Amino acid sequence: MAIIFESREGVAKITINRPEVLNALDPATYAEITEAFQQIERDPDVLVGIITGAGEKAFTAGADLKIMHTGGADLSQWTPWRQDRWDFGATTSKPLIAAINGYALAGGLELALVCDIRIASPNAVFGTPEVKWNLLHGFGAYQLPRIISLSHAMEMLLTGEFIDAATAERIGLISRIVPAGDLQAEADRIARVIAGNGPMAVRMTKELVRNGLSASPPEHFRLMNEYYSRVDATSDQTEGLTAFAEKRKPRYPHGEQAGGA
Repeated sequence: MAIIFESREGVAKITINRPEVLNALDPATYAEITEAFQQIERDPDVLVGIITGAGEKAFTAGADLKIMHTGGADLSQWTPWRQDRWDFGATTSKPLIAAINGYALAGGLELALVCDIRIASPNAVFGTPEVKWNLLHGFGAYQLPRIISLSHAMEMLLTGEFIDAATAERIGLISRIVPAGDLQAEADRIARVIAGNGPMAVRMTKELVRNGLSASPPEHFRLMNEYYSRVDATSDQTEGLTAFAEKRKPRYPHGEQAGGA
């Protein structure tokens, strides 16, 4: 197996397990990641997902160019795997956290961009080097300008140059740098904090932010009212307000296991 999939107490973890090739992505790995995203989405016991890479050198260095080269000049065979990956990663309703432990390049950076929260070790390196090899960084061209400034995104995309963790933090590509030895524990801590919150409120918040990015103000308010109604209709809201009045932690489904009560 190219990945390790673990699920415990409301938190699922995907580890890309090809450290001998800097966790490079081949079609089989793409397929396994796609299936893992599907599993996170359909499992009601999973509230949050984490994705990381095995070892200390790489989150993932991107597509395995050696396999692409030996596969011939026609690279269209890779498109279905790439499309499936982004469809399921970018549209999952569950929060995703990227714990970036080294290189996050090309398709590896695209994978990190699918996630809602990105934290990184001090040795993390980010880049979109596709233009150097006459390849297109398609998904990054869509996502990067929505996460960092247009100027920073264009510089990364057009030069193909790498940036370090400090620069990534400064321009907002990651939320913060975490000591390498603490990275996985911090990702798990963040996941468990999220998993302990109101499940429907978390999912609707993510959906409102994602859909609101491209919505007009009237459309955003329409979505906001729709999501308010969906959250209001849950027993979790009653539990949340009752817990507040009683000065205790809410006991949502999975709350005792995932969030601590």
